[in-house]
Amino acid sequence: MFIWSTTVDERADAGLLLEPPVPSNDRLGQTCDTAQRVSPASPSGRNRIFYGWPLAGAVWFLYGLQVAGFYSWGFYLPEMLRDLDMSRAAGGMVFGVQSFCGGAASPFVGMAITRFGLRRVMTLGFGVSALGYFATSTADGFWQLVVFFGIFTASTHAFATVIPTQTLASIWFRKYRARMMAFLLAAGGVCAPVILMLNAQLLQVSTWRTGWVLIGCLNLALAVLAFAMVRDSPESIGQCPDGASAQDVAEHDETASPTREPFTAAQALRTPQFRLMVLSGLGYAVPWAVLVNHGRLHLQDLGFDIRAAAAILSAMALVSTFGRLSGALGDFLSPPRLLGVALTLEGLGAALFLIATTPARAYAAVILVGLGFGLAFICQAATFASFFGRKAFATTTGVRFFVGAVFAAGAPAVTGWYYDVDGSYAVPFLGLTALSLVGAIVAFTIRSPEPPLPTVESS
Repeated sequence: MFIWSTTVDERADAGLLLEPPVPSNDRLGQTCDTAQRVSPASPSGRNRIFYGWPLAGAVWFLYGLQVAGFYSWGFYLPEMLRDLDMSRAAGGMVFGVQSFCGGAASPFVGMAITRFGLRRVMTLGFGVSALGYFATSTADGFWQLVVFFGIFTASTHAFATVIPTQTLASIWFRKYRARMMAFLLAAGGVCAPVILMLNAQLLQVSTWRTGWVLIGCLNLALAVLAFAMVRDSPESIGQCPDGASAQDVAEHDETASPTREPFTAAQALRTPQFRLMVLSGLGYAVPWAVLVNHGRLHLQDLGFDIRAAAAILSAMALVSTFGRLSGALGDFLSPPRLLGVALTLEGLGAALFLIATTPARAYAAVILVGLGFGLAFICQAATFASFFGRKAFATTTGVRFFVGAVFAAGAPAVTGWYYDVDGSYAVPFLGLTALSLVGAIVAFTIRSPEPPLPTVESS
């Protein structure tokens, strides 16, 4: 039995987003009001272009191109298993180690962002990932893949992209937050089909080892782009979220929720809503990880050749773009309810993918999975932002990724092990469907947490 906190008017959720800005590496603890007063280039905050817009364009490419490593693993896996004489369980285990390491590092990512800033964290993340991909191209066995791919490239997911990208959207934007998250995270769905089709061409003329070298070079280029373009917060350059003036921000704060305080990270972690949202998050993350890892293998078992598999999996990634863009509806509709719809779609798609013996079924399955995952990916982040606010976002997101990794990292390995034993993906795929539907029930029924009352000191 779940015990809910008192429901608050969904329109008051905006009040949860108005806490002091996340401290940046450049100007710790500075508000946009003081930042504008001390910035000679922008005393009013309105006489120059809001840097959030060009920054969003750069981060779109950072996030979109980094998915090369994530999607290439499952696509190169049949050739890697053959060349290195590995089982499907072993291949799934390497992918699971990477997922776990990325999730386990997530709480430290939030702390690192607070301490060192987004720019440094993202640059270092891409740099370390590049070394991991270079090393992966030289691997001669299972344990080398565990170390090179499973551990070192995990920094791409944790330190370079997912958490920093969502944190950046929540720091730089308020009014357009869900729409900006949708725009940035949609980049992965746009770039993934291109990467998969290029992988199919590459395997016709070269090997998976060349592919990992190219992905390493790509990550080095992304490290340079991150260092050149990323800035830690609007306050660090004398601006305010959305490019608003300090007066506009103050007036919005005054009318939004004057009798309530934003959540601290510690307060947010103690709410039942946080635990339930972590559970619902498994319903979209675990099925996606399993299908990315075992998708081509399953399609190969069903008789699809490499080009057909590439086209089907590209469609799944591309359709996820439309799902992510649909997440922008979270600025207008309830993000948790949209999350429930998304998890339902993804669960049904996972079940249909099991019996995708014809192209029509295969494409129908990946359309459902792609739409569901893309929409859930945005709505999960938007729900955390609306429930717990900007100040606690990086830490709560890092902790939820860590908890999710503990449960989700073993799913690809268990799926591969079950296939090695039984010769079928039936039980694992039906289990994924059940997990998504349970998450949907949670999302449909959850309510916003009651914001904390103001303390004596703050009053």
